[in-house]
Amino acid sequence: MKALSPEEIASYLTQLAVLLAVSYIGGQIMKRFKQPALVGNILGGMLIGPSVLGHWLPKLQLSIFKPDQNQANMLSAIAWVGLLLFLMEAGLDVKLDVLRRNGKLSVLVSAGGIILPLICGFVLGQHLPEQMLVHPNDRLSLSLFLGVSMAISALPPIAMILREKKMIRNKVGQIALGAAMLDDVFAWVLVAVSTGLYLTGSFSVLAAAKSVGAAVLFLGLSFVVGRPLLRRFMQWHNEFAPGASAQLSVLIVFGITGSLITIWLGLESAFGIFVAGILLASLPMLQRNAVNALSLIISSFLAPLYFGLAGLRLNLWDVLNWHTFSLLLLVISLAFVGKLIGVYLGAWAGGMSLWERLAMGFGMNARGGTEIIIATLCLSIGLLTRELYSIIVVMAIVTVILSGPPMAWALGHIRTKKEEIDPSTPEFLIDEALVDPHQALDLAESEELRLAERLRFYCRAMGPASPHREEADSIRRPFSSVAQAVENYLQKIASNSLCPNTSLQLIRLQNQLGLLRYLEDSLRMLYVSSEKIPESGSFGKNLATYAERLDFLLVAMKDAMKHKDSTSAPTLLSLTENDGELMANVRNDYLRDESGPDSPERSAFFQVAHGFEQTLWLLNRIALLAQPIIEMEASCKTELTGGRSPQPVVA
Repeated sequence: MKALSPEEIASYLTQLAVLLAVSYIGGQIMKRFKQPALVGNILGGMLIGPSVLGHWLPKLQLSIFKPDQNQANMLSAIAWVGLLLFLMEAGLDVKLDVLRRNGKLSVLVSAGGIILPLICGFVLGQHLPEQMLVHPNDRLSLSLFLGVSMAISALPPIAMILREKKMIRNKVGQIALGAAMLDDVFAWVLVAVSTGLYLTGSFSVLAAAKSVGAAVLFLGLSFVVGRPLLRRFMQWHNEFAPGASAQLSVLIVFGITGSLITIWLGLESAFGIFVAGILLASLPMLQRNAVNALSLIISSFLAPLYFGLAGLRLNLWDVLNWHTFSLLLLVISLAFVGKLIGVYLGAWAGGMSLWERLAMGFGMNARGGTEIIIATLCLSIGLLTRELYSIIVVMAIVTVILSGPPMAWALGHIRTKKEEIDPSTPEFLIDEALVDPHQALDLAESEELRLAERLRFYCRAMGPASPHREEADSIRRPFSSVAQAVENYLQKIASNSLCPNTSLQLIRLQNQLGLLRYLEDSLRMLYVSSEKIPESGSFGKNLATYAERLDFLLVAMKDAMKHKDSTSAPTLLSLTENDGELMANVRNDYLRDESGPDSPERSAFFQVAHGFEQTLWLLNRIALLAQPIIEMEASCKTELTGGRSPQPVVA
């Protein structure tokens, strides 16, 4: 192998530096306009490619990007690594628990958004003019690819819009994320099948069945056999070599292994690393630090290079003649309208409202990075002509830009109904918050407050005649399993040493969470036991009054947890220490009961009386925990507003 000369190395490094710089600048500019960074990366690549610099200053463009095949291959190689790791990150974003939650609606929306655009793209491929085809006699693979390019949805732009509109946690946001994830999985299965058919050169029913069978076999073995083995290996590895850096190496090795397996099966390598990312994301022992490190490498270096190179290969002058431009308009129209109608019909079948259907239809029209990756893959294997590649990339960029404003407009008309919020499902905490420890702790604290609000379901539903019993019965999972997500989240923050200066807040949140879990157990016992209390007795008649008093105390508890003011914790402390009237009345009702000592009612009376006493004690503990925090914050405010100037720090 011939060694590179210093001039060749300098030329290659110049190409990398120029491509990375313009891609980065373009991405930052697009972020200011609330557009995905990849749009700016591509536009930056177009500026220094044949579309702009090569057209107006061809000598300057050729002096930077010399027509040297070796250097072009080296650029392609590093871009290929970026492609694979980008797809692995996309797989890591696929959350299986999100797919299971609201799964039926996500499947309906995804199916509607796939079937109609897939048909539109396939029919278009069958009627394309021959000059747009690499092999005019072989249309099946190209038609499948065009169908996939119109059916796919990009997860990042959808998630970005949902976050901006604060809709990512509600039902609409969860369905949109789940449907986009399903679209990604289905698209890569189809890409694996279509490229497999094209590379084998055989378009028989048997060849198609083999490609589909290989994809299904790989998916089945990955989840049935690979996932348990991967879980055991990661448990062993974390004990053998703990730390995010060691786990990052394992992630990359497993991702590349997935690519090699799919190549061996005759499928596209990108499909393997995407599925590997999904499997790794489902592991509870996966460290977010490792994922964040991978994401930083991709977002700051590999992704800008990859999408910048995609723009560098794009020549807009190829689509500016009337014939090609009219085809571009047709592709964009079919893709946008077909996706909009298909998603709308799927959401309609799921019983969603008009504005929810429109928000889904507009949002899932964003193709973005995944579409460009697939187009680049098909260009590299010779499935696409340069003109058709340019059309697909432009379509991906245009649909990303067009999808955002109308989706945001439709989301603005949606009002979340309180009854639509499932009290058994915790609002998931945003993984990206781990980058900012203070934001992470704030999210954990808000989650605890939401869980504390859920305790009031039990108070309102206490007693056999309560009209609110269905609300409490809708809580299908114990509080402990819901709170476990928050507890694990706090432990990850502590174990990853992301917030060394916030240990006091971290310890307080963990202790507070433990008390809330015990409090839920006590209130749940009260709620269940209250079903056995006869309405005719004094206990049954007064139970609703006692429950109202507990509800009042829970509101005071939330004020103390929120540190509403300097008196909230002392007020709760005083209420729980001096609420002798409530306990005296409960005990009197219990003593006045005339049922036998072994009767079921007598046991229920005892459990209810004990439950009230235990609940008051736990509320008292929460007040004691909150009081020093409030006093500390008040003293800090006094120091800041007491007229004293901050003292300078002496080195």
